[in-house]
Amino acid sequence: MQETIEKTALKIFGKDIKIKGCGRTDSKVHGICYVANFKIETDLKEEEIKEAFNSNLPFSIRIKKVEFERDNFHSRYSAKSKVYRYLITEFPSPFLEGYAYYLKGKLDIEKMKIASRYIVGKHDFTSFCASGSSVENKVREVKRIEIKKERFTLDPEIKILVIEIEADGFLYKMARNIVGTLVDVGRGKIAPEEVRKIIEARNRKIAPPTLPPYGLYLKEVKY
Repeated sequence: MQETIEKTALKIFGKDIKIKGCGRTDSKVHGICYVANFKIETDLKEEEIKEAFNSNLPFSIRIKKVEFERDNFHSRYSAKSKVYRYLITEFPSPFLEGYAYYLKGKLDIEKMKIASRYIVGKHDFTSFCASGSSVENKVREVKRIEIKKERFTLDPEIKILVIEIEADGFLYKMARNIVGTLVDVGRGKIAPEEVRKIIEARNRKIAPPTLPPYGLYLKEVKY
């Protein structure tokens, strides 16, 4: 995506531009609202820049909004929090293939909500950080976790379980690991209160498996 946008920027402005993204996302993770910034001197207005990009980008990439920002703005380091949402479906709809995680059987949502309370707050999230991360400080603050059911617009008979997580930052695969733990609570594999022990252990090996990337969406970046 970055290379495609930079090539489009070269076509619009006639200059090589390097964009700075708000963070990395794993392959197959979706972006509802991904934020990036770059510096350029131009007489074009914000709406004109947006239209120029969308006229030249492939349909798989759309620019929702363009804003002129202060010189020291950075799409990643200026962010106050990020919001991710994970979609789970109980019905294997072909329209949701690659866009929501199909899970056979019912989940105990009330127990999942109880478990989520142990996760909200400032903790060392080593137990939810996948191996391969070079980050030393694994303390993050999860501001909220919301678990709810929504109807699938294309087929209102299908209900989708939405798990939305907002935090001041996310470790490598942290969002998917948190959801994987909540799912195991919902399936009765672990008790809600065990989540506290998983966090306190600071050991990835004792936490449940990571869920697939295609059910995860970067919903919002807050500044």
